[in-house]
Amino acid sequence: MRILYVEDNTPNFQLVHRILGHDGHEVIHAPDGKAALEEARRQRPDLVLMDLGLPGMDGYETARRLRELPGTTGLPIAALTASVRDADRAKAKEEGFAGF
Repeated sequence: MRILYVEDNTPNFQLVHRILGHDGHEVIHAPDGKAALEEARRQRPDLVLMDLGLPGMDGYETARRLRELPGTTGLPIAALTASVRDADRAKAKEEGFAGF
């Protein structure tokens, strides 16, 4: 599976990359929303793991823009974030994230 992981924290990315890569998945890194949009256009991921607290464009806005790209209908986007407040869970569900 080709997974786009949008994460601005390098150690977090490295840990998840190691785990997913060990299982044979291709993990593409995007450190911010702009890079995520560029990588999604180029790489056509099967899944997006999204940090919500990104610099500049947050994870919610990045997810909205990803869904507007051609060929992304049905692209699952899951929040993978250190933010675990109930309000964040509710907003992620409301925004159409596949998981939190």
